[in-house]
Amino acid sequence: MNHAFGSKCKILDWIWSGEIIAEGYFISSDPKDEVHHVPLGPNAMKVGIDLVRKNDAFLWRPSTIMSTIEDAVGSIIAWPADKVIIR
Repeated sequence: MNHAFGSKCKILDWIWSGEIIAEGYFISSDPKDEVHHVPLGPNAMKVGIDLVRKNDAFLWRPSTIMSTIEDAVGSIIAWPADKVIIR
């Protein structure tokens, strides 16, 4: 399914509960797009994070500077496509 760049989205916890842990915006689902110099790959989305609801939720792809969703506020991250709800 194609989504428009900038569409609002909700980010679900990928590890435990599936609860909404953050809100942001959709950027891309093109597997060739990169996030922090790493290809997005299949079944993933590139999203921007605006608002966090659960600070200590772990990132799907942590880096040396980001390990929790709180660290990602104002940043772009990769997230499993089945854990993103686009409005």
